[in-house]
Amino acid sequence: MYIVIVGAGGIGKRLTELALKDGNHNIIVIDKDQASCEEIARKYDAIAINADATQEETLDESEVKKADVLVTTTNDDAINLMVCSLAKNKGVKHLVSVVNQDESKPMYMEKGVKMIKSPNVVMAEHLYKSIKHPNVEEYMNVGHYAEIFRIPISLNSNLSGKTIKKIGLPKKVLIVAIERDHKFIIPTEDVELFSGDKVTILAHKDQVDKVASLFSE
Repeated sequence: MYIVIVGAGGIGKRLTELALKDGNHNIIVIDKDQASCEEIARKYDAIAINADATQEETLDESEVKKADVLVTTTNDDAINLMVCSLAKNKGVKHLVSVVNQDESKPMYMEKGVKMIKSPNVVMAEHLYKSIKHPNVEEYMNVGHYAEIFRIPISLNSNLSGKTIKKIGLPKKVLIVAIERDHKFIIPTEDVELFSGDKVTILAHKDQVDKVASLFSE
C-alpha cells in the first residue's frame, strides 16, 4: 500500500512503525517540524517531507494521487479537515483522521472521512471508567450503544460455583467468553463460573453499572 501520513508526532511515528512491521508498504510522512521528520527518516524506512501539508504543492510532492490512503494525525481539526479536503479533490479514495473535537464530526462525515477518536479523549474515558469500576480490566466500545469489557471473578465472589443462568445477569447483557487456567471457553448458560475466571461481557451501555456491581459481590 501507498500510505501518506500527515503528522510526525507520537501517533504518526507509531503508525509508521506498525505499517512497516505489517508489510512492505510505501510510507510518506509529512510534518512542518524538521526534527520530527529527521527522526522518521533516521529510524524508519519511510520518506519524510518537512513541509506544510495544507499546501497543495506539498501533497503533490508526496504524490498523493497514488495514495491508497491518507491519514491525518494532528491535534488540530482545522488542519486535518483541510488536508483531507485537498486529498479528496486530488482523488484519494480512503481518508482517515484523528478527530479531536466532537463538534468537528459532521464536517468529517461530510467529506467521507473515517473518524478515529483522539487518543487523549480515549485515555481520559478509560481512566474515568477505571475509577468508576475498579474491578473491570479492559473496555472496548461497540458503536454508540454497547461495550465489551473483561472482569475477573474474585477469590471470595458470591458468583463462584453458580451457572451463568443463575447469576442474575441484567437484560441486554451477554457473557461471550471465559478465560480459565489458560483455556478459552465460549459459554452456554449452564456453564459454571469460578474464582479466578476472567469473563468477557457484551453489554448495552446503560447496563454496565449493574454488571460491574453484580461482579463485585
